[in-house]
Parts: sequence; C-alpha cells; structure tokens
Amino acid sequence: MKKLKTISTLLVAGLMTTVFAGCTDSGNKGTEPTKAANESTEASKDTKSSGPIKIVRSKDPRNLPVKDMIWYKEYTKVSGINVDWTEIPGEGANEKVNLMLSTGDLPDAFLGTLNTSMVMNYVDSKLFLPIDDYIKDMPNFSKVLAQRPDYKSMITAPDGHIYGLPYIEEMNGLVANHGILTIYKPWLDKLGLPIPKTIDEYRDDLKKFVTNDMNGNGKKDELGLVLANKNAKSGIGSWRNADDFGQFFGLWGQADRSDSMAIDKSGKIFNSAATDAYKQGIQYLHSMYQDGLIDPEFSITDSPKLQAKLRNSDVIAGSVINFSIVDVVGKDRAKDYVPIPYLKGPGGEYGDRDNFTEMHNPVAFVVTKNAKDPKTVLKWADGLYAPEWSVQTNWGPLGYQYKKNDKGVMVFDTLKDGLETYNDMRARNTIQGNSPIAILREYYDKVVEYPQDAQNLYDAMKTVGFVDKHLNDPYISQNLFYDTKTTQRMSQLSPQIYGLIDNNKTKWIMDGGVEKDWDGYTKELEKAGMSEFIGYVQKAYDRFKQNAK
Repeated sequence: MKKLKTISTLLVAGLMTTVFAGCTDSGNKGTEPTKAANESTEASKDTKSSGPIKIVRSKDPRNLPVKDMIWYKEYTKVSGINVDWTEIPGEGANEKVNLMLSTGDLPDAFLGTLNTSMVMNYVDSKLFLPIDDYIKDMPNFSKVLAQRPDYKSMITAPDGHIYGLPYIEEMNGLVANHGILTIYKPWLDKLGLPIPKTIDEYRDDLKKFVTNDMNGNGKKDELGLVLANKNAKSGIGSWRNADDFGQFFGLWGQADRSDSMAIDKSGKIFNSAATDAYKQGIQYLHSMYQDGLIDPEFSITDSPKLQAKLRNSDVIAGSVINFSIVDVVGKDRAKDYVPIPYLKGPGGEYGDRDNFTEMHNPVAFVVTKNAKDPKTVLKWADGLYAPEWSVQTNWGPLGYQYKKNDKGVMVFDTLKDGLETYNDMRARNTIQGNSPIAILREYYDKVVEYPQDAQNLYDAMKTVGFVDKHLNDPYISQNLFYDTKTTQRMSQLSPQIYGLIDNNKTKWIMDGGVEKDWDGYTKELEKAGMSEFIGYVQKAYDRFKQNAK
C-alpha cells in the first residue's frame, strides 16, 4: 500500500472542490471487532427491505465492479442487504453528480462523491436526509462517537443537523504532517559532513553538492533541493506542503500551512502568507534559487516527472521534500535519503502542522430524500464501522489482502493475482478511502497491523521532531461547515485570494521582487477579500469549538 496515493484520495472532501463519553475497551481485544460486526449485521438481517438499496459511488479505474469485489461479496453474506451500485468514473464524477442533484434523479445514498459545500448547497432544497434521529440505532457508529466526541462537532452542520457519515482514518497524524525534508547521506559522508542543523548549514551543503561531481558521472547534473511543485496549489482542503516550501517560513517565525490559515494563542485566525516571516523566507529562497540550489524545474515538476527524474541510474538530487521517499526514489535508494531534524533559523524553526484532521470527510455517505427505507440504508453503512469491517472496506479483505496471526490481528498476506503492490490489491477488491468507515489508532496491533510504509513515515516524523512538537498543535479543520450563502461567497473569493498567493510566491522565488511588490501584494489580498474570507472561517471555527465542548 502506497501512502502517497492514499493521501491523494483523501483530499476530495475540501471546501472548494465545487469551483486522518471517554474511550471504551472496544477494539482493544482481538475478538471484539468480529462480535461488533456480527451484532450489527445480524440487526441488518432483521430489517425488511423492499429490494436492493441504490448507491452511487465514484470508481477508481483499478477497481473491479463492486459486485465482483471480495470485500463486497463477504460483507453481503453477513449483512443480508444487497446494493444496486451506480459507479461513476472518477474523472468527471463531479459533473455527473451535480447533474443528479440539480435534476432530482437521486439514489438512496451517495458514497464518496460529495463534500460539505455540495451538501450545504442543497440543504434548503431538502435533498438530503438529516440522520440525527437514526444514530441511536447505529451501534457501531455510536461507539466511534463515544470514543471520539470531537468528531460529532465536525459532522454537525450550521443548522444543528447531521447530514452524513464520515470517513475516519487515523494514522498517527500522517495527514497533519507537511512532509519530510530529506538529504542524501552518501554525499554528506563523501564530503565528511554531518547532517545540517541550521538553514545556513543546509544551504552550504547544497552548494557543495551542486558544485562537485558527487555522482561521479563527469556531468554537471547534480541538483540541490528537489520537489514536485507543479500541482501544489493553496486553498481550504488543499494539502500541498509535501511538495512546497511552507515549512521553510517557520525559520523566520511563522510557517505557512496549505491554506495559509494560522491561529494565534487567543484563537484568532490570520493569513500566514502575509506575514513578515513569509516575506523574509521568500527572499532567502530566491537567493538559494539564484545560486542554483533549488531545482530550476521545480515549478513544472509533478509527481510522475519527479519519480522519473530521481529513479535514474545516477543519483542527481541532494535533498528532497516528500511524503513517502520510497514512492519518490524507489525502495532500494530510499534508505540513503535520511530525514533532517527541524532546521534552526534566524527567527524560528522549520516545520509546522497542517490544517488537516484525520476525519477526512464528514459526508462520505449521505442518504437522500428518495430513500424509501433509510433505516436499512443506514444499517448497511453502520456495519462498516465495526473495526474489522472498516479495515476490510478501506484496506483489503481477509483471505486476500490480510490473514490473521495467532493473536487474531489482521496482518498482510502474500501478494496475489500477479500484482506488485498491496495498494494495487487494495484497489482491486475494496472501495478504498472516502468511505463510511473508522480506523482508530487504538486498533493497531489489536485489530490490524500498522502498515509498514506508514510506519516508515511515522518514524521519520518522530525523527524530524513533528510528533513531539506539532502533532497536537491547534488546527483549523478542512471540513468546517458553512451555510449555503457563505459557501457560495467563499467559492467566489477563494480563486482570487489563493491565485494571488500561489502565483506571486512562485514568481518571487524564481525572479525576485518581493521587496518592491510586497505592499501592493498585501493590498491586493485585501481587495480580493482576504479579511472577509477569514471572517467566515473564524465564525465556522468558533462554532466548531463551541460544538466540541
């Protein structure tokens, strides 16, 4: 399973797509998940339905049809509920779903195809069924909310109703991490250098890398800092900093998160892309670019191009920002790129936490007004919240992806069907992410083993300092709800605001000019509606904090 691909799947819940009682012991014993699943699915069998429930979902091209998936066949045996699936190819799914919504041609439920803004746009039309009164009859989902009371505030709309079931995948804060800054250790060793501790030491190391024939091929092809920045766009619901410079600005006192929204000690939200730290960081990055220490192709390099560049026979990159170094440079070379503990700078330290929560989408499963038997629809979904079924629905079925060890824990089985990765196996026989499931951190080593590629990243997060310093920092959830009017207004403001931020940042790093442009830039941000936009976010954030009490 490749976590980089997994995280890409998670981001569909962002706001702007239309323009990871106290804890109980459940899930802490190997036998408990099966018991919970059986209780839920037995209850489902008792529910009389006039026919299969109709669900619309977005389809990964690697998926088998759901009716042929091992996961679905096994789940149907225990649930006793059949599904009539409408599967829409992922490319163009938004347009087709929006057409269904506008014409009223609705299934019983949408799975993995909606986000909060799409739901709120149709709340006044009453297209979607509030499910508040059904939750008490959903034992598995109720247990999740009992273990994570804050999640209830995240799925509650401004009108006080709950319109969807969430996708929850807790991976020890992986999505809150901006990515890891790594350096090629064999080159440091060749030069007799230690791992850098300050931004100036790091810069000096990169200069030595690009001015010496480090790979010994007789060519001047060594690069300093390399990243896939082409598609790293800002905005609420974006997740760009594994491919961007946002963490660097912390060296001057204030890092820049993917949506450029930060919170001060009093809970006030401000724009981190309009701070003095941001300006100073841009100046320093431009000087690095001028000195040839940043890949000159950074702004036109996407993930496939980065992989092609860094998997050549000759090593050319001295330092890489990445989310999964294995995905970028390959398994054999990955061990030589080591994480750099957070660098010190003139005004602070590299690194920050991103504005992401591990409840990735509060409306991963939404019941429509056309559902003739909503209780059966929700019982079908509730069964997926039993721990073992959450794992199988999200990551892969028992007897295929997983087997059980002698402690009853689900562990990876052998690769099958001639497939090269567990991620390909997962894609074939499960509906993957953005589903009504919950994988909680308590499940690891009790229900399922923690995935090894994720373990590698978590170890790197501990090495650089993220886990100790930033994992529990305050954040602004990417899934805050906004009322219909506000959603529409924010959809107008967002492209203007984030277009200014992204376009100017790239221009300034490559061409310079931030000093002379700065005052005009901050005025343009105001003119584009930044204060108004932040005001909406502040109101939604305050409501979220109040609901969480």
